[in-house]
Order: sequence, then C-alpha cells, then structure tokens
Amino acid sequence: MLVRKYDLDTPFIAADVDKVRANIERMQKLAEARGKKLRPHAKTHKVPLVALWQMEAGAIGICVQKTEEAEVMVKHGVKDVFVSNEVIGMLKTDRLAGLASMARISVAVDSEMGIEQLSQSARSRGVEIGIYVDVDVGMHRCGVEPGKAGTLANLASKSPSLYFVGVMGYDGHSFKPLSNGERSKIVMGSNKIVQKAVDEIRGKGIEVDVVSVGGTPSTPIWAELNGVTELQPGAYVYNDVMQYERGVPKSDCAVTLVGTVMSRPSSQQAIVDAGSKSFSFDQGRFPIPLNDMNAEVVSLSEEHAVLRSHNGEITAELGQKLEFIPYHICTFIDLWDRIHICRGDEIISSLSIDARGART
Repeated sequence: MLVRKYDLDTPFIAADVDKVRANIERMQKLAEARGKKLRPHAKTHKVPLVALWQMEAGAIGICVQKTEEAEVMVKHGVKDVFVSNEVIGMLKTDRLAGLASMARISVAVDSEMGIEQLSQSARSRGVEIGIYVDVDVGMHRCGVEPGKAGTLANLASKSPSLYFVGVMGYDGHSFKPLSNGERSKIVMGSNKIVQKAVDEIRGKGIEVDVVSVGGTPSTPIWAELNGVTELQPGAYVYNDVMQYERGVPKSDCAVTLVGTVMSRPSSQQAIVDAGSKSFSFDQGRFPIPLNDMNAEVVSLSEEHAVLRSHNGEITAELGQKLEFIPYHICTFIDLWDRIHICRGDEIISSLSIDARGART
C-alpha cells in the first residue's frame, strides 16, 4: 500500500533517497577527478546500508569514531573500517582486535600507550591492525606535533601485529562560516603541518603511503593538494543548515524532520510538536523550515519548537505538517532510532539507525 510522507504520525525524520544518492555520487566524482581516495565518515548517518551505498559508489572504506560504531558496521558487512579517533583501554582494543579477523581495521593513534595496547590485543588474537598517526593540524584537540610523528610511526612499524598505514589530520577549526579564501588559508597551513609530519616519518626510513584529511567544508580544498591521498568528509551524505551556510544548496539537504503545528497562540506564532529531544542543539543554533512560511524557529523546549514571525502572519496552520532542516546533522541523527527513506513524498522504506547511541 502506498504510504505518503504526511500520512505518518509526527515527529519523525525522513531522507530523500535520490538526494542521498546524488550527494554520494557528487563527492565520489570530486575525489576521483582529483586522483584521491574517498573514505567517508559513517558517524554522520550511522546506518550500515548507507555506508555500503558509499562503498558501492567507489569509497574504499569508511571512518567511524567509536569502537562500538566499528562493531555495528562490520556486523552488517562493511569490510574496511578506520577508527579515526584515539582508542585507549584494553577493553576497547580487544574488541577491535576481534573485528580484525572479519574486516580490515585501522586506528588513529597519538600516544605510545595506544600503540602498545593495540599491539597487545592484536597479537593475542593473531590478527593485524593498521595504524594512522594522528597529527594536530591546528584544531588542538587530539593529535601529536609533527616533530613527534616519526617516533610514533617507527614504534608502530616495529610493534608486533601492527602495520603503519600513514598519517591523518583533522581541520575542524576551518569549518567556521568563513569565506572560501579564509578557509583555504587555514587548510594550506594545516597541510604544511601534515607534510612536515610526513617528512619526519620518511626521515626514519618509513614510507608514507596514505595522507588522510578533511571534512565536508574543506574537502574540495584538500582535494586539490599534492601529497594528499585520502579524503574523509561525513556530513555531505545528508547535508544540513551548517553546510547550507557554507554554500551547499538547500536542495541538497536530504534529511528533514517532519512535525505538526500543535498550537497557534497568535497570528505571529506557531508551536510544532518537536523540541530539544528531537533537534540537536550542540552548536547553539536552531533548525530552519524547509519551506518559506514567514517564520523562524526562535526557541526549543523539550517537546516544542516555537516559530515566530517578526513581520506579519505565519502562513502555517493548526494541524499542518511542516519540515525542518537540522542545523548539525551528525548529532541530530544520533537522537533517532529510525529514519524513513522516501522518494518525493512517498515512503519507500524505513531503516534502523543501528549505530545510534554508540558511545564506547
């Protein structure tokens, strides 16, 4: 039986499959046109089937941020997983070693302890784990100074049951709503740091085959640079208001929340049945309506979004179903158990967000 999007009870989230597929193809073509490999972040969508769509399109594998995310992806058939985040603790490294008999597993490190624990776990399981040295390229979160990269790469290459893959650098500090020129300047500075780390490692007599970098806003810049081999954007698969503010067309935003106008206290105000438990607010920014209704979201409480117009009557009516684009797609998705897949206004399937809530 045909089910239309607005036939469902609200609130719920939906992804337009044609937009998702187009976003996947567009990023894949960008990478291939510049001779780069694509390894997208699955932390954005957290759905194994979407990860497999990305790999079918040409991605060499995926990135995840948590051991538990890696477990979900491997369980559902993803065969190449890079944990692009530091993993400390034998409970976690033992779990990753368990996965390495079923898939190619690699991990980012910025400490000797991380290497030693991964080596011990991999050796005890009779498997091999790949190592990327994480370099701090200016975000000042995780990662080592480039001068220390050679020491870690040397340790990784000599540690039992590990093999050195390359280096990675994450430039999240370039994602602010800057001009393209300003972002390009930050990326160029980050690339100098990455290449210094590569030189340090090669100075130890170790070849660096992989340089993995970037996020959705900066990937087009990194793709143009010599020495970069692998790109790891994430948000592009769905897009969001954050990407829209950075030049992505609203028409490329594939995921919306559908809610119902539950109250119309005045001609200039409407209340929708989805609040802070439905919309992520980690960036301190509100979602935006998909369609123009002469209103904007001005506040969220637990189960309510307040829309207000400052220059006339809101066109939304009581009982009307409205769609909203989330501000930050990655944290937004993690609030939901399922996502409906649609083509236009027709619901064609419903997918479990299997890696939702993966924290460990």
